[in-house]
Amino acid sequence: MNFGEYTCMNYAIRQGDTLYGISRDYNVPLPLILRLNPFMDIYNLQVGDEICIPVQQQAAEVGNVISYTVEEQDSLQSILDKFGIGLDDLLEYNGLNEVMLMPGTTIQVPSYDV
Repeated sequence: MNFGEYTCMNYAIRQGDTLYGISRDYNVPLPLILRLNPFMDIYNLQVGDEICIPVQQQAAEVGNVISYTVEEQDSLQSILDKFGIGLDDLLEYNGLNEVMLMPGTTIQVPSYDV
């Protein structure tokens, strides 16, 4: 979806998620998440519900590389979503042909300057 200066990144609600926590994790103001998800029941988030996390549409350039240690609850998709990267980028920055993420593994994640 496109909301003017923002593009929507779909995020599936997970067990224990709160809107405040999601806004903090993605560095997006809570009022903006609320504005872009007008039909969301903020008092009754359900696991699996999808919401829009706004991402600015400006061109992104690779900046720094971040070291990230895989945690027990991480999945490949959650890491890609958390950092807003694609699988190809993750493979390239780690010199891999395929991804097998075990908790405790440190990976390199490109940081995009927007």
